[in-house]
Amino acid sequence: RIVCMRYKPEQKQATRALLLSKAAPLVKRQGFASTGLDTLMKAAGLTTGAFYSQFSSKAELLEAILQRELSAQHDAFPLDSLEQLAGATRLYLSRGHAQHADMGCPIPALAAEVGRAGPEVRETFERALEQRQRRLAELMGDENRAWVLTCLSVGAVLLARAQASDVARDKVLDAALEHALGLLSASGAAAPQADRD
Repeated sequence: RIVCMRYKPEQKQATRALLLSKAAPLVKRQGFASTGLDTLMKAAGLTTGAFYSQFSSKAELLEAILQRELSAQHDAFPLDSLEQLAGATRLYLSRGHAQHADMGCPIPALAAEVGRAGPEVRETFERALEQRQRRLAELMGDENRAWVLTCLSVGAVLLARAQASDVARDKVLDAALEHALGLLSASGAAAPQADRD
């Protein structure tokens, strides 16, 4: 007779949380498409069977990673004022963020892969980004300016990560930071220049 193992809901949730916590930094560093399922499960100390008890496909995992990471980013950076937004922008356009994709924003790390994913993944990404942009537009008083800030910041981090030298990386980040803080200053922020460290 075959006996089916049934897991308590809290155990299943804990397994899911563990898998996402281990998979997210790995795929942000190595890329989602290039990180195999065996590698992801080994990092979490789980079996492939445990994966399929949580997700029906690897695309569903990408969707869950995006939800988790964008929500965590939202919670880590409460933006209640332009001054807080200026501080978050300095951190975003820092060398540390550019050098450590695994600990950073999922947008520059995974946006290209989201663009190649199915509609469900892209819709999840779009909803999260729209929520973020609404908050930026409220703070900055201008929807277009908020989009420019996001595009400038994400693009700068993406380009900075592609540079071979710290000098070239810093040129990209410094130029982007100067213009990003200028956008915030135009919105009424007190945004003095920040050190690169």
